[in-house]
Amino acid sequence: VVEVATDCLDQADRMDASHPGQDAPPLWGVPATTKSNTDQIGFANSNGLPALAGNIATDDSPVNANLKAAGAVILGRTNTPEFSLRWFTSNPLHGTTKNPWNDRLTPGGSSGGASAAVAAGIGSIGLGNDLGGSLRYPAYCCGLVSIRPSQGRIPAFTPSAQAERAPAAAAMSVQGPITRTVEDTRLALSALASRSPHDPDWVNAPDSGRPRREAPRIGYSPALFADTPVPHPAVAEAMEAARAALAARGAEMIERPFDGIDRAAEVWGDLLMTETEITMGDMIRQQTSGGFQKVYAGFLAQARALDLPGYLATMGERTALRRGASRMFDDIDAYLMPVSLLPPVELDMDMGDDATQAALIRAQRPLFIVNVLGLPSVAVPTGLCDGVPMGVQIVGPQFDDMAILDIAAALEAALPPMPRPSLS
Repeated sequence: VVEVATDCLDQADRMDASHPGQDAPPLWGVPATTKSNTDQIGFANSNGLPALAGNIATDDSPVNANLKAAGAVILGRTNTPEFSLRWFTSNPLHGTTKNPWNDRLTPGGSSGGASAAVAAGIGSIGLGNDLGGSLRYPAYCCGLVSIRPSQGRIPAFTPSAQAERAPAAAAMSVQGPITRTVEDTRLALSALASRSPHDPDWVNAPDSGRPRREAPRIGYSPALFADTPVPHPAVAEAMEAARAALAARGAEMIERPFDGIDRAAEVWGDLLMTETEITMGDMIRQQTSGGFQKVYAGFLAQARALDLPGYLATMGERTALRRGASRMFDDIDAYLMPVSLLPPVELDMDMGDDATQAALIRAQRPLFIVNVLGLPSVAVPTGLCDGVPMGVQIVGPQFDDMAILDIAAALEAALPPMPRPSLS
């Protein structure tokens, strides 16, 4: 927590004294944190940059406005890496956020401050956002639950932004909660999904409209990607625990590939890095640390720089990939996959050599293929492996957020309770 809401206890006292009863909003009195790359009145939207330390918001982003309207007590603001473009959470402005389970490990990123806070007991809800796994990966690293909602489910807008986001980034990024249980995530999602006139892409679809099976049909594959036939043993163990637990709860488990997955991973990188370089490349080179610039160069090296015809063609290909995923979900209700192809990794591993950076990006493909396809996905912990949290994600068709939360709840109930880290 990099900035504390000094009036939070006074607010809680006033709420205690008001006794709202049955008319209370759904998150009445629930302690929560917001992420320091979103606008919250009176606080800096620094996005991990010393140059933006004085960027004080004069209005709330819709997600923070909805959190307040739902009755939550905001404790403070949580850390994020520079430009929120890493799976790690360190920056020159606020320093390094560590994992409460093991201080040598990343708490994930870019919402690593949110996940570390919730895992440590600082609030029940940590708000974050997810362009390439920034909700699900922190939840995974810290033994928590999160949902990357369907595109448009939670309204998004940054009043202080000097320009609108580029098309692909806007189409792949969402806001969402990190919590300790599936039911807390469900409650938070419902509260955060209230309409805002600031987001013309907000959607109120209750679900996908697909027919429902009595027992969910869930796809999975022991080897998701063509170049990674053998998963990491800890990842394979987590997947098998989840597969067996879901089967024991009556789900029909179907071994099948995830259609278009290899190309979807490439499309995410090409679109995001092309847009980032065009819209923010000069700013990144002027305002960020040498370590971040090394990370950014590693991302660029793993992607293609697209010219305008290439960009338009790749945006079209994204639509085709999304159509393919939609067809796949006519055959299955959800897909079980790893969150990452590696267990939680060491702090700032992405600042290593070129080979280490490339291996890390390949390991994170299960995260960002979900973003490029615009699908909802729930990260669920499966327990500890050598004292480190592990987990899986349950991906569903667009707008079936509540349906995959039902599957996640069944999985959570079938597994041993997730312990909490010792902070002694």
